Amino acid sequence: MIVDAKRIKKINAPACMLGEGPMWHSGRGSAFWLDILGNAIIEYDPYNGSIKQYAGARMISMICEADGNHDLLVVGAMGGVGTYDLQSLQLSLISDLGWDWESHRCTAGAVDSAGRLVVRTTAVDHAPGAGALYRVCGEWQAAKKIERLSISNGICWSADGATMYHTDSPTREINAFKYDPGTGSIVFDRLAVLLPSSMGFPDGMSMDSAGTIWVAIWGGGGVGGFSSITGELEHWIPISAPHVSSCAFIGPDLDRLLITTAQKEMDNEQLEKYPDSGCAFIVEMDVPGLPVYRCKLPT
Repeated sequence: MIVDAKRIKKINAPACMLGEGPMWHSGRGSAFWLDILGNAIIEYDPYNGSIKQYAGARMISMICEADGNHDLLVVGAMGGVGTYDLQSLQLSLISDLGWDWESHRCTAGAVDSAGRLVVRTTAVDHAPGAGALYRVCGEWQAAKKIERLSISNGICWSADGATMYHTDSPTREINAFKYDPGTGSIVFDRLAVLLPSSMGFPDGMSMDSAGTIWVAIWGGGGVGGFSSITGELEHWIPISAPHVSSCAFIGPDLDRLLITTAQKEMDNEQLEKYPDSGCAFIVEMDVPGLPVYRCKLPT
């Protein structure tokens, strides 16, 4: 099913060089996304459409809601993971994950049902096999769970938290892992979705309450809704920008999908052809997303 274009609305906000990391912040009643290359954090009020921008630093590439402090975000950046204060605009890195950050940066991240942070890294030049996936919990202790990743991107969980879905974009694969919500253990289970080479590359993703995995397709001009059981493409949201980078359910009822795009890797001719590149979009959805959890790392 192709989503009716009338349900797809462009948000009136500055275009991003690399829009990423959309999320719903229940404590503030607002949505966020990032411009990684523009070093900006964008906050969007879905009730009145207002936009706030915060100056970022060190290529902040993922954000999530901190437990107990509505003005503090837990973030991943070039340098490690830590917090960003929306009042003071200060980035504080707490753990370096044991990496050499001269040539690496964080990519996406997410929070499991127990409040643990799962975060990924990549080489700045996206060298094959140079990244990894970490689980961060306790007093910011990081444990490497998946190695030799290239451009580790989307991550989401099933409704019971027992299955984690993850993509390493160049492989065009979305893999399912057995996930223990009690311990945070991660074990490979199966290949869940394989995108054809003609479609583009899977990037950020989110799951709805019916078990559909909504996947931003970099180079594909849209968001695909794939069955987590069969791996088949069942829905398509066309977006007027080729590089669709991520998506997340937002709103009090998690019934709208926030979609980010990018201008990265586009020349002037392409930007003229696709002037909406870098913009963010909102789509009214028939099925709501799954709950979003707050990060319980001590801040």
